[in-house]
Amino acid sequence: MYICPKNHNSTEADFCSECGAKIMGLGIGELVSNPTNPTPISIATIPVASEYCPDCSTPHEAATGGFCEICGYNFLTSAKGGNPLSNFPAPINLSANLNLAPTTATIPIGQWQLVISIDPSLATPDSPTAPTQAPITIDLNQGTNLIGRTSQARAIHPEIPLDFDDAVSSRHAIITLHPDGSLVLRDIASSNGTMVNGKEIAMMADISISSNDEITLGHWTRIKIK
Repeated sequence: MYICPKNHNSTEADFCSECGAKIMGLGIGELVSNPTNPTPISIATIPVASEYCPDCSTPHEAATGGFCEICGYNFLTSAKGGNPLSNFPAPINLSANLNLAPTTATIPIGQWQLVISIDPSLATPDSPTAPTQAPITIDLNQGTNLIGRTSQARAIHPEIPLDFDDAVSSRHAIITLHPDGSLVLRDIASSNGTMVNGKEIAMMADISISSNDEITLGHWTRIKIK
């Protein structure tokens, strides 16, 4: 359980599950007295500087860094981070030189599936008991697919919801389906990180993924690409 700056009890470690305020990473177990100052630390007195990303309108706190956790916008230089699609080169317009009628690129719907399962072997000593749940299959039907946990208070509704695993951040990672059919995974500054085929990936870095690759995150969540 965590306490937000407005003194709400929250089930989420990053943002309050009741009001959406940034928790600053302090849980109940961390509310201890300062050895050099007998006055207990009060989360309610910690200043939270909020602003909104001009590109994607995501709330941003200065203490979390200089980049938007969703689109990568640089608050220090005002440089656009863009969504994961922005890192791909623009397609060549052949019709301009060959007098061909322009065509509209479409996302290859139904080409990829994700099989989500609970693997107790991924648990750490601090993990709770893994729930019993049959594997879930999700078709990738959109260009950008958020991996995370649903939060009604913050209006977060992931395309790939992992609500059964509380070690997954509300906004954990993004899988982008490019018009050419390729897949890209980006960890968007999650609290506990993301692994691909057993190796942890860097935050805000685009990683190509394909058939039979496995993404592991949270306490015991495994996602296989099919």
